[in-house]
Amino acid sequence: MSDSTATAGTVIDAPIEHVREALLSATLLPEWNPAFVKVEGTPRAVAGAEYRLETIRGLRGALTYTYIDGEAITISWRVTGLSETGEWQLTRLDASRQTRVTHAVERDGPLALLLGHTLGTLPSLRLERLAQRVSGS
Repeated sequence: MSDSTATAGTVIDAPIEHVREALLSATLLPEWNPAFVKVEGTPRAVAGAEYRLETIRGLRGALTYTYIDGEAITISWRVTGLSETGEWQLTRLDASRQTRVTHAVERDGPLALLLGHTLGTLPSLRLERLAQRVSGS
């Protein structure tokens, strides 16, 4: 793993379909990812479509779902000085209502260097917020 990449995994108490739905609800990402203020575009993610993005501190850019299938979703976004790719791997656990989720984050750009100290905990924090979002769904 390079200095610009971090990975974490957890088991979420929700069916894989609910986890996928939260990840693919593009315009609702700001509800559980506090780095995003606004995502504009079609509500349901479309691979290859570009969404307008506003982040904290007023940075504006674009977000793209670069890969979507039943068990993997990749989201890339960029603002001036920072680009990030987040990969989400989903695994249905037995016949239960649980999903194993692994999240990897890779960052690049001058802001990535400034924010480097936060990268190690970022995947775990996002997984916690995603779990809160889908619990009870």
